[in-house]
Formats: sequence, structure tokens, C-alpha cells
Amino acid sequence: MIDREATSSLTLTQQIAAHWCARRFHDLPDHEVALVRQRLLDTLAAGMAGTQAPETLAVRAGVVAMYGSNLESPAPAAVWGLPLHLPVAQAALVNGTAAHARELDDFDGCGHTGAVVVPAACAVAQACGADGATVITAIAAGYDLAGRMLNAAGGYRPHNGLGWHSTATCGTFGAALAAAYVLQLDADRTAQALGIAGTYLGGVWAFMQDGAMTKRMHPGKAAETGVAAAYLAQAGMTGPRYILESEWGGFFKTYCGPHARPERVLEDLGTFNAITLTGIKPYACCRASHGAIDALLQLQQEHGLRADEIARIAVHCPAHTAKLVGSYRVDSVLDAQMSLPYALAVTAATGQANLPQFAPPRAQDPQIQRLMQAIALVPDLPADHIHGPLLQVECTDGRRLQAQVQFAKGAPQNPITDAELRAKAQSLMVPCLGQERFEAIDQAIAALPHCNDFRIFAALLRPAP
Repeated sequence: MIDREATSSLTLTQQIAAHWCARRFHDLPDHEVALVRQRLLDTLAAGMAGTQAPETLAVRAGVVAMYGSNLESPAPAAVWGLPLHLPVAQAALVNGTAAHARELDDFDGCGHTGAVVVPAACAVAQACGADGATVITAIAAGYDLAGRMLNAAGGYRPHNGLGWHSTATCGTFGAALAAAYVLQLDADRTAQALGIAGTYLGGVWAFMQDGAMTKRMHPGKAAETGVAAAYLAQAGMTGPRYILESEWGGFFKTYCGPHARPERVLEDLGTFNAITLTGIKPYACCRASHGAIDALLQLQQEHGLRADEIARIAVHCPAHTAKLVGSYRVDSVLDAQMSLPYALAVTAATGQANLPQFAPPRAQDPQIQRLMQAIALVPDLPADHIHGPLLQVECTDGRRLQAQVQFAKGAPQNPITDAELRAKAQSLMVPCLGQERFEAIDQAIAALPHCNDFRIFAALLRPAP
């Protein structure tokens, strides 16, 4: 816990830096270490699944064209799932893009925290040979700050409602802190890294208009910015110490407006880690659709509901949900994953919402088309509604069914089990690396606190020779 009297004259970034620079692996509670391990496995698995996604291929090709590559050297940093190495920040860019490319990465915190923080920490750790305990602590730090930033920004709906993609804006600070911790920067240079990172924030929701690829790149770009900021701070570059609270150009004033509550960034610092607010996805689509998917699966299980028995489905939800996932346009994988009508239609038809149902989309299937047209989003729940939508189904035989799931599967209040996570990770990693390599990664994560050189672990993220 930070000493308020001793830090009262410090800026917000200086207080955050002072806290985490004094914290070591043995200071982390066991449950936080367990959460870091889970999210590390989940993010790596999502990254393996995204190695051949079009967005990842484009980013990787662009980076190689600009910087070149090294196919053999164990340094500086590996591209997950490939015999390819890139400069540190660019490896974080590619891996962060891959981790988000299939919409399988974790949720909440800053939005998709794992795809930002994990690639940043892993790339820097491989470059400098940090030990596993340091990497775990760095990831815990990055998750904590990224989540705190969004909370202090006013929360997901206000900040993202302004047009910012919080995964990129708030996540950049988490990536910078994680990278600085791996480099073992002192408190002053860690604060400088946060200031540098905060001067180059971006990521906007304009991609929703045409399904542009940039959405997938946002976590990778945030990871790249955070890594670069840490190295620049290490080299002596200074950043604004008042990057968060400055009235002119500070993050909260510039990016959050009247919604900001800057004091929240320090709330319970040292006694609470925002990683506990994050969750792991069981379905391969936008998290805003998961509550409705769970409700439909519940009706299928309890009533034996078949797709051909569905006449109409009304989804009662907040206006923000309808805006976020209410599209009926499905021209790409991203469109499918950001469309609640498509997600419900494919779930009704197959009983599943895993990656094969979205990539490639099945929007031309007559059954899917009929079901999508039978689905209507009704934005009549209050803006502060935090539970799942109410699903009302009219059946062709006259039955009227309804269901509402309070906490969708994967939420902290309804978490997936270790066995379910392992099954998810196995299904995503084995096609890329093989069963033997997956088993080795799973075991190495469990033993990571005892790993003396992260490069040993990182070698497992490449295909076996």
C-alpha cells in the first residue's frame, strides 16, 4: 500500500511508478498470480489462432518490409507461432494484433487488456532475458494500470462513447508500465515512460462504418507504443509527469472530458488489482453478444428449442449494446463477430459460437439469413444496466419463451474453469504448434516463477524444428 503522506507531492504517474517499482513477485497474492497465469495462456492461445488472420498477415508483412526479419537468431523477440524474429516493439505490434485478430482474447480491464500487456511484456522479457517472476509481476502491473485508467476515464461506455477505443488508449499505459517493469527501470524513468506513452495515444471506432482492419491492430499498436516508451525512457528521454492530470493536453481532460474521475486511478492501489475484473471469453465474438448467446443456449437446453421452431427473437438491451453489435451487415469475419443478430442466428443453427462459426462467416446460408431477419434488438433497458439482455422467443407452435443470464459465462462472477480454459487453449494452439508443444507451454506457464531466463520459455512459442 502506498504512503499517502510521502507521495502527496507526486503526480499520478509518479505515484503509480513508485508503487510498482517497489513491488516484487513475492508481494503478489496467490490469486493474482493464478489470474496472470490464466491470462497468459489465454492470450498466447488467442495469438496462435490469429497468426494467419488477414489483419495479422498485413501487419507482419508491413513490419518485415520496413524493418527486415531474422529467421534464425534467438533475439530480439519472437513472432508467436512462427520461426520469425523482429525488433522488440514490432514483435509486440504483430503479436498484439494476432492476439486480437480472432476476437478470442480476454475482456474488461481496459477492454482487451491481455492483447496489449502480454505481448509487450513478453517481447521485452525475451530481449533482455528477464526471469519469469519478473514477467508475471510486470503483467500484473500492466493489467492493473490499464483497468484503473478506464475506470478513472469514466468507464467503458462514456470513454468509448466519445469514439475512443479504450483497449488502445488506456491499454497503452498498461503496456508501458509492464515494459518498464521488465526493464527494471527506476521509479523516475518508469514515470517518464508513462508520460512518453501518453503523448502518443490513439485508436478510434471509425472502423465500425466499414469493417476496416484497424480494430484488430489497436492492441498491437498500443503494445508497440508502450514498449517504445519504456526503451526511450531507459535511454534518457523525458515524458510529461502531468500526462494524466494536466488541464491542457492531459489524458483525462483531452480524452475523457466531464466523465473523468482522475482520483480513481489510485483508488485501493496496492490492495486491489484490476486484473480481478477481467474475464476470459468462451465465444469467438464481441463480449457484448455473450449474454444473449448464453440465454439462447439456456433455452435450447431447457426446452429443446430448435432453429426451425424460432419465429421471432426480441433482444431487450441498452442502447449502447444495440449500437455496438446491432449491425446486420456481415461482409467479413469482423462484421460477423460484431453482429449480435448473426451470433444468435449461428448459435441457434449449430448450438455453438466458437471460431468456426465466424471464420469464415456463414451469412449466405439460407437458414442463417432467415434467423437473422427474425431477430430484433429492442434498446429499452437503461444505460446503466450491467447484466445480460432479456431474450424473448416466439416459437412457430405458439410457445413464448424467455431467458436472461445475469452474468455471462467467463465473467469474474461466472468464470470459466481451468479445465475449460485449457480446452480452449488446446483447440487454438495445437493446430499451430502441435500437441507436444502445447503441453510444454502449459507446463512452462505453471513453472514460470522458477524460470531464470524468459528466452527459454519464449522458444516454446515457435514451431518445433
